[in-house]
Amino acid sequence: MFDPFQHAVAAKPPSPQYPHYRDEYLTFFSGQWGQAAINLWVLLNPSVNWANKQAEAWRGLPFGPYLRASRPRRERSLTGPLDRSGASIWSQILSSTEPEQQTNDQLQCSLLMRLPIDIRIMIYELVLGHRTFHLSAGDPHSRILHHVCKVPHRIDEQIHGQCHDFSAGRPSSSRSTDVQHWSEVATGLLPLLCTCRRIYSEAIQTLYSSNVFEFTQNFAAFRFLKLIIPPARLRDIRCLRLFMRIPRHPDANGNSHRDWRDLWDFFETEMTGLKTLHLRLAMLEPMEQRIRDTADSAGSDWIEPMVLMAMASHRKRGCKVEIVTGQASMVTDLVRVFKHVAYDNQDLGFESLIRLACARVHERVRFSMGGLG
Repeated sequence: MFDPFQHAVAAKPPSPQYPHYRDEYLTFFSGQWGQAAINLWVLLNPSVNWANKQAEAWRGLPFGPYLRASRPRRERSLTGPLDRSGASIWSQILSSTEPEQQTNDQLQCSLLMRLPIDIRIMIYELVLGHRTFHLSAGDPHSRILHHVCKVPHRIDEQIHGQCHDFSAGRPSSSRSTDVQHWSEVATGLLPLLCTCRRIYSEAIQTLYSSNVFEFTQNFAAFRFLKLIIPPARLRDIRCLRLFMRIPRHPDANGNSHRDWRDLWDFFETEMTGLKTLHLRLAMLEPMEQRIRDTADSAGSDWIEPMVLMAMASHRKRGCKVEIVTGQASMVTDLVRVFKHVAYDNQDLGFESLIRLACARVHERVRFSMGGLG
């Protein structure tokens, strides 16, 4: 039986090329210092509103600075084993200044000694898993709170204000440990993880792999994903839902285009355990109008990073990538769109199929915003 997906990806996908932005990337304003200079210029300008309008042509997307930020060095490892002999020379030198960590075999623990590891994992999943977490913060610098969803079976409905009962919200803490990001008592997450280092090492992956993480703020999402949790835990996340506010079109300028490309590269290369990625894209009216006014064949440049990421992740681990757009909340499964295009055009090469699939996705996005046929 013909498999359009396998047929289309038999050839190695070409690396995305952005020749018409090459010169912009070489300018001063595409770097971090350039963005700081823009912000300073706005603050010093007598007319801040006018300056903001002028600076709009150079600004990137809100999540860009988080994606380019370096991860902080963790104070110490919490998961075993603690043998440093296999670490790099630099890690051994740096860790030699830390207090020595010690563990014992916990021979007196019936959970660890009598039950096989697969049974223990099932217990960890029952205690720590099968939840949906709403994560949010008051501002870009405040602690991130998590709330357990009270109606996870209705996750797509706009009824989750009841889940954000701040008496039940639990703060994250410093960047030094995973445990401190979670509840102290009420959600029942912390007691098991703090029992001993061996149980923590066995169970911590379950906390990330067996739950759904939902964010409604760009700054909370990318602080948590990029700066707070370590890379190993980031790779453990299986299901991620984001409500993303996009203030300007990804193709508005070189900075926004770079940030948009970096976003999808982050999903593909750093969140390598993802099985479900659900993005609700909230756009301002100028961006929606630009999409409505753009022909589908000409407006697919910003669609391409999404489709390439969805295909690569689906091919590697069966990841499902959905975007939700427009007031009608139209859901577009990116891989499904590509499969349909490939099935209807079996004689075309990979690049042609990509262009057609991107145009089809753009058409759906445009329709969801009231665009005409």
